[in-house]
Amino acid sequence: MTDEDLTHGGDAVAAIQSELRAKSPLRRAIEITLSLSVVVLFFVFVIPKVTGSEYSKIWDEIQSLTVTEILILTAIWFSAMLAYTGVLTSTLPGLTHTKALVVNFAGSAVSNVFPFGGALGVGATYAIDSSWGFRAPAITLSILVSGIWNIFAKLGMPLVALVLLLVSGDATGKLVAPAVIGVIALGTAATVVILILRSEKLADRIGKIGQIIVGKLFRLARRSSTPDVHKSVLDFRHQSIGLLKTQWWKISIWAALFYSIQFLLLFACLRFLGVDNITLAQAFAAFTVARLLETVPITPSGVGIVEAGAASALVSFGGDHDAATAAVFLFRGFIYLLEIPVGALAWVVWATAKSWRVQNQPTAKSAATT
Repeated sequence: MTDEDLTHGGDAVAAIQSELRAKSPLRRAIEITLSLSVVVLFFVFVIPKVTGSEYSKIWDEIQSLTVTEILILTAIWFSAMLAYTGVLTSTLPGLTHTKALVVNFAGSAVSNVFPFGGALGVGATYAIDSSWGFRAPAITLSILVSGIWNIFAKLGMPLVALVLLLVSGDATGKLVAPAVIGVIALGTAATVVILILRSEKLADRIGKIGQIIVGKLFRLARRSSTPDVHKSVLDFRHQSIGLLKTQWWKISIWAALFYSIQFLLLFACLRFLGVDNITLAQAFAAFTVARLLETVPITPSGVGIVEAGAASALVSFGGDHDAATAAVFLFRGFIYLLEIPVGALAWVVWATAKSWRVQNQPTAKSAATT
């Protein structure tokens, strides 16, 4: 590992550790209390109110599933997770699909348990990938690029959902605002990334503008230190040009496959629970709502908020109150709850698979202190 690797990697890991240390025990306690309060509020009051369903009936619906149906849903869920390993292997050359599966499950488990757990999930990714010999700059680039593609997907899906609803004759004004916001945000984000990659001069200018904006936000939040946005933008350009030039189409295909299979999982949940009057376009609109609401950081992976939004969307489309809500709960059981115990198993695999480790390889922690 070169001195340059340690410098860039140390900056990245140090930023994460600084973010974690910035939260005092009191602040963490407040965040956890707030998160739990929101979860309780949504599950006790909001979800029954907006869906008109009862939990006893929801459970009855889920219990009606056969063993064969549960196995099919599990296979679909696991296929989606396998598809996402393609995103990770494409953004981190040298990573195998098996290792990608382990690091994805382990990081997701951490993020799914803790409110505002994104930084912890990123830290887990650094720790695991670096133990396998990957350099910190490459890990940073993988996280950034995969994150950008996920943002593009979540912002673009409302537009796709609106088009599908218009074509199928199920048009509704409810998705117009999210679609417009998504298009504007997606167009802005894509333009910024393209300009950064287009020339050093444009990247330098965007970095300086970003530094001013972030500096003002951090001062308003009374944060003692401000991240070096300008340097991060230039580093992203320098490190990503080669990767994106050769891998962008692979990343896009794998990401599209991942989200398509996850949508198939929700649609299968609906059909297996007897919700036959919800069309493909309507189901995709509800899926879009779910994916967008997952980004709300107040609760881990938007738990409570996602269920309320997606279920109310399906009910508004004419889905049976109890069965449609049960389908959402079942869907979330796979993509949220199941990932926690499976993620714990992934940590065990990582800890015991010593043959995967690279001996005398500086870890993320040691890189940060060098």
